Amino acid sequence: MTADADGFDRQVLLPPELKIGQVREAIDYIEREMGDLIEVYFEQTNVFSGLVGIFGARALHALSPYKKHKHPDVAQQRFPDLSLGGKPNPPPEHALESKGTTRPWALQSHYNHAGWYIVWRYLVDPTETIKAGRKVVIWRVDVAFLGEDDWKYEGSKAAEGRGGRTHTFGIKLPASRFARAILYQHPKIVLRQGRPTLANGEDQT
Repeated sequence: MTADADGFDRQVLLPPELKIGQVREAIDYIEREMGDLIEVYFEQTNVFSGLVGIFGARALHALSPYKKHKHPDVAQQRFPDLSLGGKPNPPPEHALESKGTTRPWALQSHYNHAGWYIVWRYLVDPTETIKAGRKVVIWRVDVAFLGEDDWKYEGSKAAEGRGGRTHTFGIKLPASRFARAILYQHPKIVLRQGRPTLANGEDQT
């Protein structure tokens, strides 16, 4: 990673017309708005991660040329979250999906569609040690164009009448795939034993 002092790697390829300044503002928006919702994180982390992705899409809709689909059911439940200019049925090169996760490398989706993915990797810091006034910190942002062959199917273990998770897809060899797609990493955070940690050694997970 060839990041500047502010944590952004300007050599990472971005979707057409998306700018680093827009991503920077989106990070600020997500951190600011999600701080009031951390009770959800302690109840259901997966739901909170979904909200991070939603707030990321909301921020980019307001701040960038990427807009949510005009029909709410498509924007909320289908692929992609955003498209360049808000055009329906965009080509993969103009499709942008917003994902939130606490995981340092892995990524899951209900779809294996080709397109751009922006991944907001976050941690919850109730003591506000990392950033004053911020209980939620986006410690890394990955931006990658993923094709169908980057995904592997992870079948549901649900049985009829028993419940269980829905069908999902995961990224093949995610550490290798995302290592070259790190647009932003918080300058104070390093990965140590697979966990985001303050560079001075204090664990933040």
